[in-house]
Amino acid sequence: MNQQVQSRPGVMLQVFGQGVLLQGNSGIGKSDLALELVDKGHRLIADDAVEFVLENDCLLGRCRAGFDGFLEVHGLGVVSLARLYGEQAVLGQASLDLVLLLENTAADDYDRLQPVQQPWSMLGVVVPAWSIPCLGRHNLALIVETTVRLNLYQQQGYDAGNDLQSRLSCLLKEDAA
Repeated sequence: MNQQVQSRPGVMLQVFGQGVLLQGNSGIGKSDLALELVDKGHRLIADDAVEFVLENDCLLGRCRAGFDGFLEVHGLGVVSLARLYGEQAVLGQASLDLVLLLENTAADDYDRLQPVQQPWSMLGVVVPAWSIPCLGRHNLALIVETTVRLNLYQQQGYDAGNDLQSRLSCLLKEDAA
């Protein structure tokens, strides 16, 4: 069977069991962020370019042959994560569940109450994508982990903004009574 393969720039990891593609301009810090996430126990799938194949209506991301487990880190060059962190730091492939678009803007330029979300598609499969402002952010790994958790909760129907609004409405009704 001949599978259609498409490649996209970025870094793919598995974070809390979810396949996450980090995309953004060159030099924004995708590989450094990936290193920090691997150090926290998450797994690298591919650095620089990710190959995607469609299997059972699911996008599977993987590394190009021969490049698996390697990460280019600014100032350090190419490192082998399997050597530095053990084989468990690298994963051969994973389904793509979330795309994070790292943007070179300050968090103040975004609506503080609603994340910027948009659909992202490839090979006919639509995946949620979130824009993440990077300028002035010091703990992007924590932001990535939190975004993955938020995305999972949203897929289950939970929205913290709506929850808060509902609670405030109830409090206002109680105060008015």
